[in-house]
Amino acid sequence: MNNTEVSVKREKISLSRIISKLATHKIVVAIMFAVLTAIAAQISAPLPFSPVPICFGLVAVYMSGIFQKPQYALLSQMTYLVSGALGAPVFSGFKAGFAALFGPTGGYLFIYPIMAWIVSMSLNSNRSLAKENTQSKGWILLKAAIAICIAHVVLYLSGTMWLKMMTGTTFYSALVLAVFPFIPLDIVKILFCIFVMVPSRLNLAKYKEL
Repeated sequence: MNNTEVSVKREKISLSRIISKLATHKIVVAIMFAVLTAIAAQISAPLPFSPVPICFGLVAVYMSGIFQKPQYALLSQMTYLVSGALGAPVFSGFKAGFAALFGPTGGYLFIYPIMAWIVSMSLNSNRSLAKENTQSKGWILLKAAIAICIAHVVLYLSGTMWLKMMTGTTFYSALVLAVFPFIPLDIVKILFCIFVMVPSRLNLAKYKEL
């Protein structure tokens, strides 16, 4: 084996190690966002007229999509759900287990990975990242806003249909229980993610380029 072949082989080994380290780092970050979701889920308040509590876990779900690539945003929320199903007290009110996952709020919980993926696709897919430097901050904020609103509509539909199935009530009654009371505070959460978290992610991207 000549010196050129040895050099190429060493470069390939170094490259594979770098890729492995990067992947490990991203997985660790995904786990951190799962932990953040678990912490945020405990900032909650039960409502006497609804089986669905007010919960700030959604902010962490959106953050996992804002700051991670799609596959890792999906991974973070899947990790959150699986850890809760296996007994870790990560759901709202420190609940855990399959009974909590498949309870009245299951329609919301199961959609978390999809929500994070939708938001991440708008900001962190390879196509979006390639175009980011040519787009204005306003356009990026608009993309994020549309994605978050779409994700939230999907959340409402999933949660409402699940609660309707669980309680045997009408679709409208499920909306009254699971959607209408939450809209004002959800608007605040969405605005916070759009105008605080997305700009933070853009600033972080600029920092990495320095």
